[in-house]
Amino acid sequence: MYLAMTIFSKVVGIIPESVLARMSNALGLFLFDVLRVRRRLMLANIKIAFPELEAGAAVKMARQSMKHMVMTFMEMIWVCTHDMASRMKFSNPEVLIDALTRGKGAYILCTHTGNFEAFAMILSKNIARVTCPVKRVGSSAGLNRFIFDSRAKQGMDAFFRGKKGEGSLAIKKALSENRLAGIMIDQARPGEPRISLFGKPAKTNTSLGAIWEKYPAPIIAGYCERIGFARHIVHLLPEVVFTSTGDLPADILVRARTLNSVVEAIVTRCPEQYWWVHDRWK
Repeated sequence: MYLAMTIFSKVVGIIPESVLARMSNALGLFLFDVLRVRRRLMLANIKIAFPELEAGAAVKMARQSMKHMVMTFMEMIWVCTHDMASRMKFSNPEVLIDALTRGKGAYILCTHTGNFEAFAMILSKNIARVTCPVKRVGSSAGLNRFIFDSRAKQGMDAFFRGKKGEGSLAIKKALSENRLAGIMIDQARPGEPRISLFGKPAKTNTSLGAIWEKYPAPIIAGYCERIGFARHIVHLLPEVVFTSTGDLPADILVRARTLNSVVEAIVTRCPEQYWWVHDRWK
C-alpha cells in the first residue's frame, strides 16, 4: 500500500490543479447525489445547527461540504509532491505569535473545517511546529506510514495514540519547547458526557480541560478557509480563556462548554466547508 500510494501521489502531482479541482467537484457530486453517501445524516446535522434553513439551502450546503471533503483528500495526496504552505495566506497571525511570546507554547485548536491537515502544516512551517495526536486511518500499515511521512514532510509532529499518558507527555514536551499542541475539538470519545452544541446535547471530548489543568498555556482556535485548490486563508480566533475554581470536575465541564461554543463560532463562519458527516448528536 505504501508503494502504491507513493506512485499515486506522483501521478496526482503532475495533473494540473484546475483538473484536480474539477475532478474533486465531480466526485463530490457523485458521492452526494448519486451514491448519496451519508446524505441523510449530513442534512439532519445541518438541520440541528441551522434550523431556519430551507430544505433546498440545506441540500446545497451539504453538497458543498461533500465537495470540499473530497478536495481535502485530493490536496493531501497532491501535497506529497508540492509545498502547500507557501501558497497560504494568514488573516491575523499576530494572535498566535503574541501568545507564543509568553514562552509557554500554545494549544492550537481546530475543527473539521476546510483542510484541517493543511492548517497544522501551515502553522508548522510558518509559525511553530505542531505536535498533534492522530487516529490511524483504517488497518493498513502501509497507508498509515504514507500519511505519517507526508505529515512529517510538511513539518507536523503527528503521533498515533498508543499507551495511556503518551499523548499528555507529548503535549507537555511541545509546550515546554514553546511550540504548538494541536487539538481537534469537534470529536468525541466513548464515555464522554453530552454537552450542548447548537442547542442539542452532543458527545463532547473533555480531555483538553483536564490536560490544561496540568499544563496551562494560551489557547488559540482557528481554521483554514479554502479559496481554491490547495489555496487557503488561515483565520485565528481570539484567545480562549479557561479559569480554575478549585472544583476540577465542574471546571472541566465548563471548559468543554466553552470549546463547543468555539466549534459553533467556526462552523457558523464557514458552514459549507464543515464536515457534516460526523454524527456528534447520535
